[in-house]
Formats: sequence, C-alpha cells, structure tokens
Amino acid sequence: MSFSFNRDPSIEAPFSGRSQIGMIWIWLGLLGAPAAWVIQVFFSEPFAAYACYPHREPLSEPIWTGFSTIMIVISIGCFVLALVSGFAAWISWQRYQNGRTAKVGEDRNRFLIKLSIPSNFIFMVAIIFNIFAVFLVPPC
Repeated sequence: MSFSFNRDPSIEAPFSGRSQIGMIWIWLGLLGAPAAWVIQVFFSEPFAAYACYPHREPLSEPIWTGFSTIMIVISIGCFVLALVSGFAAWISWQRYQNGRTAKVGEDRNRFLIKLSIPSNFIFMVAIIFNIFAVFLVPPC
C-alpha cells in the first residue's frame, strides 16, 4: 500500500539559502523583543524580591549595595536586545516592502513581518516602563 501526500505550495516556505537567512531575520524580529521582556522580568523580579525580602521579614533597604546598578544593567541589556529585534524587523520590512510578485511562502512572511513591527513597539515600551520603575519606585 502506498500513500500519496499532496503538498500545498501556499503553506511551504521557499527553499533557498537566501530565504533561510531571511527567516532568521523574521523570527528574530518577531520573537526578540518579547523574549527580552521575559528575560528582564525573569531576572529582575526574583532578584528584587530576594534583595528586599531574603528571610521572613522585609528589609528597609536591599542587602546588596549596588542593587540599583544591577537592575539597570539587566534592563539596559534587555533593551539592547529589543533594539536588535526591532532592527531585524525593520530590515525584514524593507526587504519585503516592495510590491514584487509573491513567491511561495511570501504571504506568510509578510504577515509575520507586519506582526513583528507592533510587537516590537509594545515590548520596547514595556521594557522602558520597567526601566523607569527602577528610578521611580523605592527598592524596598
């Protein structure tokens, strides 16, 4: 018994080296800024919680002297990662912006690129708000 699978070319990615590099840029642009925000929250929140509440009683100030500096370094590093993601999204948008004839898989790529632009903006704003919180909210 033999099986025959019909492939729908509209859902397959283009098969070339250039398109594989393009897909890396597209995925970096789509997932980079959300990943940067998750990393920022994943490292800064538990770090801040332990610095101000290491045992059963809360402290009036953090247990580390350079606590604010560490929080700023984490936040700036995540913001730089989000900027790289935004740059990747912008480069991808520039590549697919012109109205050439669509090849197999390019409609999907355009959709992902159009999704990455507002996603980067939203998560960059979230990262910036977390950076402001370091300056405006007392550590403990």
